[in-house]
Amino acid sequence: MEPTLKEAEPGALGLALPYNTMKSIIEMLEALDKVTPGIASEHTLLYGVEAKFYSARPKLTNRFETEIRGLYAGGDGAGITRGLAQAGACGVVIARDIIEKQA
Repeated sequence: MEPTLKEAEPGALGLALPYNTMKSIIEMLEALDKVTPGIASEHTLLYGVEAKFYSARPKLTNRFETEIRGLYAGGDGAGITRGLAQAGACGVVIARDIIEKQA
């Protein structure tokens, strides 16, 4: 088997896509194989794009407060974290800081 897209780097799509998405792709290939036999072959290569975009990071304190007092930036949208667990922890830190300042 020889890849047709020479610029692509081989890797496992399962590392870039969620389980349910991979399961759906496999089910789709199996369904297409009934219409076009051979499409769900062990020699079939799938290409996918993994793109990561990171925003510019604002200047923050160690508790995620911006240069504007009382304005916090947290989570993926702010370019501070790279996942749900980190974003959740970021929110906890921000909430604790707000509570401490009001006490």
